[in-house]
Amino acid sequence: MNGTNKDAVIALGRTAKEWVDMLHTDRAVDAQKSLNYLDGQQEKEMKKVLSDPARGRAKWVEKGLSPRFRNVTKMIVEKSGLLFKDAPPVLEIFNKNATAPNKQLSEILAEYLSQVEFGEFCHNFDEVLRLLKTAIIFVQWDPEDKNWCFDILHRGNCEVVVNSLNRKVEGMIHSTGNNSYCIWLPDRCINLIANGELSVSVLSEEDNPFGVVPIAAFYDTNLPRTGFWVEQDKSLVNLNEMLNLHITDSEYSIMWSKMSTLFTNGHPTGAGTASESIEVREVANSPCPRIVPASAQTPSYLAGPGSAIVLHTEGGEQLYAEYKNPNIELKPLNEVMDSWIKGYAGDWCVRIEVSGQGRAQSGFQLVVEETDNLDLRKQRQRMMESGFKRLYRVLASVFNTSTGSTVFPTDAQLFAVFDDPVLPIDIQEQEVVWDMRIAGKRGTQVDYFMTLYGMSREEATKKFEEVIAFEKQYGDALAPKVAPTVVNNTVTPEANPAKDSTDK
Repeated sequence: MNGTNKDAVIALGRTAKEWVDMLHTDRAVDAQKSLNYLDGQQEKEMKKVLSDPARGRAKWVEKGLSPRFRNVTKMIVEKSGLLFKDAPPVLEIFNKNATAPNKQLSEILAEYLSQVEFGEFCHNFDEVLRLLKTAIIFVQWDPEDKNWCFDILHRGNCEVVVNSLNRKVEGMIHSTGNNSYCIWLPDRCINLIANGELSVSVLSEEDNPFGVVPIAAFYDTNLPRTGFWVEQDKSLVNLNEMLNLHITDSEYSIMWSKMSTLFTNGHPTGAGTASESIEVREVANSPCPRIVPASAQTPSYLAGPGSAIVLHTEGGEQLYAEYKNPNIELKPLNEVMDSWIKGYAGDWCVRIEVSGQGRAQSGFQLVVEETDNLDLRKQRQRMMESGFKRLYRVLASVFNTSTGSTVFPTDAQLFAVFDDPVLPIDIQEQEVVWDMRIAGKRGTQVDYFMTLYGMSREEATKKFEEVIAFEKQYGDALAPKVAPTVVNNTVTPEANPAKDSTDK
């Protein structure tokens, strides 16, 4: 296949260049930009925005603007119903038509996954999935460690071709770095190299040993209506971009206040070379200053904070000097931006707490405020469980083919069981409530252990009996002591309230 004609069809009716061009769409650019914001690599994106002729700031480098940014994208995504920040799910394999999990296979799977730090991988994967709405786990085999190895694919670095009728994956191309790419088909793999923007060559072609395209698709909250991808919600990244522009402009405005521009008709000492000159002209019988282009001897940057502007006036006039700066009230603008952040965060089921803002004053208020996030987590759990079922079929194919033994049956199913999401708990308030409940005979210590610690009734009863036995044995030593008091000039000795007052 080396040296294949550039117009030759290589797979699924597409040429090599047509395959590579699928990775260079606007949606791919948007996905990669979103991940840059999530990962904190925002400086490059901010420079693009500032240089944009429609949205940017003209001559921003010459004016002295510096890109400033804050990662609200990651802050909101991390609070928006992620599933792997708490306890990981329990993974259980069920053989075909079985009603109970296969414990042996489930333990083997857990052992292999623990060796590749699958929990940490899933946490990173979940962030990408939440932001981009669709993400892919790409499964390969490490012959040295004799274990799976995983990679995260998304619309920024891969494209998938599916059957339009049943959505079955027919092929996938992903970037492997340095202008190189790999096409995966059920029966073969094709490696490509891009030679500039116009030419793509086939490097090699080999058999696909797994018999399937080794990817598993995961979806955030819903399946796509058509095709393979769920369209990305770009509102969060757009919010981050607006905030970054606001911070950049605000810093520049503050700099104006600190170092106002000097207007003078003389040459001020120590002010440096004037960056612009203003020529006074008569316009409708009124003098009107007009900025004129800088001369060849004058630096070609605009006037700004700390610069001096010389006014060309007729000789013999008195010296004129005045410091001027824009009068911008930043506080109302900051309040508007804060309200926008809270509103956008609400769209992602996230409450933003600001210093000085009141917190929930009751359990009912907390439930009302956090219900959306809890519902989101439940919805995402169902979608994640379906994704793990698709992942198991890929894991089984890759493992059995690579090891030469059918350890994982391909007709079995993998179930991922997540803990039910719970509200944030105020531990101190919770203990007070249970003390009142037990004292009012509306609950028992056994109920307490079962509700708060997830114990069975037998475990809770055994724990309560241990507490009673411990109190009987060590109660006197652990009881609080009462200090001696003086009543009518008589010293009452130290007492122990745990003991009866009649004890000798």
